[in-house]
This record gives sequence, structure tokens and C-alpha cells, in this order.
Amino acid sequence: MMKGEEITMINSLDLPSLLPEFLPFWESVGRSRLSFPRCTECGEFHWYPMVRCPHCQSSAVEWSDVEPEGELYSYTKVCHPFGDKLKEKVPYFVALVTFAGAPGIRLVTNLVEVDEDKLRIGMPVKAVFSGADGENASIAFRPLVGS
Repeated sequence: MMKGEEITMINSLDLPSLLPEFLPFWESVGRSRLSFPRCTECGEFHWYPMVRCPHCQSSAVEWSDVEPEGELYSYTKVCHPFGDKLKEKVPYFVALVTFAGAPGIRLVTNLVEVDEDKLRIGMPVKAVFSGADGENASIAFRPLVGS
């Protein structure tokens, strides 16, 4: 997508029935924050949300805010609309983003405001939040200015 175009991204209302494990993530996105589950026993982050830590099996899991800036780990350009809702949105970019403040996390997300010729693995990206008070909350990432 080019700068100024409508943001195409998954949001809490796109999910047919939101799994309760994901609720804290979408509530945090609705407050323009980025949070991931973290074990208070071993200190490890994990994604997808689970009631037990996949590293040590503890049930002492809490959600921790992280800086909404990361690094582009991988991406792809989607040119085929997977469903009628996306016909007008193609092409768009889907990415894996990693976070220095949450080692081990790779978030699948959309890239917005990108110049395809300037996309580079390892480039810094920043979260773009929309939706207020968790209502239709959404998140995507865009390259940091000057990247």
C-alpha cells in the first residue's frame, strides 16, 4: 500500500468468534498499546497466547507491554484476494515483525505506507493503531521514517 491509502489489516471484529486467550491483546491494541503474554516464573515471552507457558509449563502468565517498534523479519506481497472483502484491497503486504523487548515473538501483521522498492529485511518498523476503546481495534506496521 502506498502512503495515504486506507489501512488494510486484521482487527478484533474480523474474527468470527474471538478466542478468550486473544482478548488482552485486542484490548491493549484498543488502547494503542502492544502487549504479549510473558511468564512470571521463567520470564519468557510467548506467542500465541496460552494459559500455560510453553517454555516452563507454569500457569503464571501475565500480559506485558512492549515498545510498539520492531524489525521486519519477513514479508510477502499478497496479490490474490482471499475472499470478497479483500478484492478492493489487493495488493497488500503481510509481514512477520520481531521485537527487541519481547525476544522470541514474531507477530504476523500488515505493512502499510510502504514503498515496495525500499522494503528490506531487518528494517525498523512502528505500529499504527486504529480503533478507540477496543471498538474495532486494529494494528499494522509501517517503516520508520528515514529507513
